[in-house]
Amino acid sequence: MVILRFLVLLFNVVVITLLVYQMIQLYKKDVPSSKKAIIWFAGSILLVVPLAIIFRIIPFSMIYLLIYPVAVSFFIYLIRENKF
Repeated sequence: MVILRFLVLLFNVVVITLLVYQMIQLYKKDVPSSKKAIIWFAGSILLVVPLAIIFRIIPFSMIYLLIYPVAVSFFIYLIRENKF
């Protein structure tokens, strides 16, 4: 269980770094402000979820391990393709 928690924490650090980087890159792009607001809101929610799990506000579960990577991947895909 300790190894699993360490791997989840490591994954969260990588994902948070990637999300922050993508959101900063979005800030530099010429995108309408309404789209930027939606992206910033969704990105902020994705950034808060791991912190809520670390501080035990949201319980850790296997559903998190299955859904969170897909949500982050989809979010980054939408940012890069600018389909928001």
